[in-house]
Amino acid sequence: MTRGWPLIAVGALLLAGCSAAAPQPSLTPIAVVSSAPPDERIAPSDALMATMFDPTLPGCSAAVGVHGEVIWASALGMADLASGTALTTATRFDIASLTKQFTATAILMLQRQGALSLSDTIGNYVPGLPSTVRSITLDALMHHTSHIPDYWIKLGEWGYGFTTPATQADAVRAIAAVSRLDKGTGYLYSNSNYILLAEVITAVTGVPYAQYLTDTIFTPLGLDIEIDPVLQAPDIAVGYDDNTVPTRNAWAFYGAFGTFTTPTQLARWGDQYRDGGAFIANDFVIGAVDSGKPGEATEGRLYAAGMNINPDGSLRHDGRLGGFISTIKISPDRETTVVVMCNAHLADRSGLVDGLWKIWVDDEPSAH
Repeated sequence: MTRGWPLIAVGALLLAGCSAAAPQPSLTPIAVVSSAPPDERIAPSDALMATMFDPTLPGCSAAVGVHGEVIWASALGMADLASGTALTTATRFDIASLTKQFTATAILMLQRQGALSLSDTIGNYVPGLPSTVRSITLDALMHHTSHIPDYWIKLGEWGYGFTTPATQADAVRAIAAVSRLDKGTGYLYSNSNYILLAEVITAVTGVPYAQYLTDTIFTPLGLDIEIDPVLQAPDIAVGYDDNTVPTRNAWAFYGAFGTFTTPTQLARWGDQYRDGGAFIANDFVIGAVDSGKPGEATEGRLYAAGMNINPDGSLRHDGRLGGFISTIKISPDRETTVVVMCNAHLADRSGLVDGLWKIWVDDEPSAH
């Protein structure tokens, strides 16, 4: 692995081709960027953003990091249609299921410290669970092989909608009301698994989940990442549904969701998956299970500790909650991280990820 690869500078972050009458996004400085000379991939990245998003509608923010340094970032679109606030690279988004990688990381850190084992059963840490759930191991929760139904199913039966206030205790109560597990064996994605892992972290450490992750992961790395599922602040984008109607999450659940940050911060975090990362160790891949579907694009994919491992060795996880959609993707050599966050469910997130991937990874120059 080449650790001496020179890094490149942040490019022109906003696009000059927008109409003068349209609200113009403006950028605030990124906390950590490279000071090395720019390279030829910046202009096509800027052009890609310009062709994909209308600055008068909800849009996307994106960043590319190499070795933990942000080397390109851009944002285009509206953060809040009602106030006329434009997206910037400093706008925060709800990253939804991208939270799972942090939960899994904390669990593995605690295992390395001898505080728990993935072979432990969840009943050792969370009281009040039915017998069908109590005997499930932490490993099965982390790798989505528990077959515990998603908690929102039971909440829906109880009349909870997305805008109905609900707490973490309500989510655990919904899991405790499970009478039977979903049929089958192997991988079956369920957010209930990571709700329970968050409870384990609190039970083992005696520290609230959000505080523990902040104190042991985010603060030591200097990352501006905040866990507060119902957080509202002026620098947070409004999520919009398929009809461009604002969505407001009232579910204060964490472990599976509940994290707010920017693409630039996750682009820096992605370097932890490279050899030598202080928080991601070799145990990240132990126990990874087949999560792909034969005959589909996901065939051969594995689910590791809160992250998919694609057949080509790249890492990826997607997130969606309300109108927020997000993706983190890390190159097979772990050198490059691409992050996209959007505040419209219909935004072409995947198109932007694929386009940036082609520019920064597939078409990477042989020498820098």
